[in-house]
Amino acid sequence: MEEVKVTKRILAYLIDVLLLFFLIGLISGIKFINPWYDKYVSTYNKYSEVLTNYYNREINEQEMIEQNKNNFYYLNKYSVPYNIVTIIVLFGYFVIFQKFNNGQTLGKKIMKIKVTTVDNTEVSLGKYSLRILPIYFAYVGSVLPILINTILIYCISPNYYMVANSIVTYIFIFVGIVTLVTLMVRKDKRGLHDLLANTKIVKE
Repeated sequence: MEEVKVTKRILAYLIDVLLLFFLIGLISGIKFINPWYDKYVSTYNKYSEVLTNYYNREINEQEMIEQNKNNFYYLNKYSVPYNIVTIIVLFGYFVIFQKFNNGQTLGKKIMKIKVTTVDNTEVSLGKYSLRILPIYFAYVGSVLPILINTILIYCISPNYYMVANSIVTYIFIFVGIVTLVTLMVRKDKRGLHDLLANTKIVKE
């Protein structure tokens, strides 16, 4: 089976991302599943108001950080139900669904590509789980950063959470960039996620 162009893989990924944004937003908007939704919206409005004051130069940067410190913390705390939904949906879609759908997400199905191992054997659930770790750092709200930041909510005070969150975010942005670069520069078009799971993308 022939390896596919990077552009096809990116298009398949963008299709999946759009689908997941819609699905996660739909599920997390259900009050029973996300009882903190109203609190999140209220805190977001406060957070946005402080930013607006900063952009209008009514407050300086230090005042903005100080005023939004607690807002940022509680904004993330009230996001926990949304984060849990995101983790479950991403794992279910990119691991379980892909495993039992011939190595394809809906995006891959549309682009007529699929995941297989380097020796063209069936990919195990374990390999799909490994594969999801680096590649979906590029996805906004990806599994591992979400999980780490959710844990930090209950381990760090509001005074330090913003800094810790920023550090985690920068680390995973770096990993996402490395994944994309390896995907584009390697002759076999295998990214960091493929190297980790010993997989590749081929035409259907």
